[in-house]
Amino acid sequence: MPQFAKFRDAYLVQPRSALLAFDFDGTLAPIVATPHEAKLDANMYQPLHALGELTDIAIISGRPTDYLRQQFAGLQVEIIGNYGRPERLSPESQALLHELIDRARNELPSSIFVEFKPSSLALHFRNAPDLEPEVIHWAQIQERKHSLSLDFGKSVVELAIINSSNKGKVLHSLAKGRTAVLYAGDDLGDISALKVLQQLQVATCGLAVISEQTPLELSTIADESVTRDQLVNYLISLIPGEDDWETR
Repeated sequence: MPQFAKFRDAYLVQPRSALLAFDFDGTLAPIVATPHEAKLDANMYQPLHALGELTDIAIISGRPTDYLRQQFAGLQVEIIGNYGRPERLSPESQALLHELIDRARNELPSSIFVEFKPSSLALHFRNAPDLEPEVIHWAQIQERKHSLSLDFGKSVVELAIINSSNKGKVLHSLAKGRTAVLYAGDDLGDISALKVLQQLQVATCGLAVISEQTPLELSTIADESVTRDQLVNYLISLIPGEDDWETR
């Protein structure tokens, strides 16, 4: 029996004690050229709305919490932004972050999109993949110089001032006391969450949402690989009476 089917059977017995957790970019929202263009996939809204009345849903993302709250307005979901890291820095750390952002914008080619986050900066080279070595080299220099945390994703590297959390640590905390846990993600940062699923003594399912840029490491560790459309269908199947979904 496929892993999702096993999870679904356990989930339907006691949905109130289950947890559905998701990454945002590339999972519930399509990948876009620049981060501010990302929006919740319209096909996800109704299933998430219905599921929010039945079970607990968590969104675990590196995006700022306020941004995610806007994306999920009207939905019953728990938002964990910034990888669960504190979003307020000390004055010294705040000054360092602004300095790094200014330097990145001045020292890196203009085709690199520099994204400001509450406790980190992300350097996106999706529109200039040939510049990846230059971007990584610059980021590694800053990592060593300022004792930062360097994380890699699809066409992006992120320098964090604070590295007290990741998706795995967040999911481990949220999963306590659950009877069934599902996690879906699409990038390297989601691997830590999928590894947590393997440690739980309850029904679990780890989904890799695939695209042309899905890391092999993620697909290897996931229980199943699905497209975003397939993920929508999986979510609908968790709603009792889903056979009547199209007539609602």
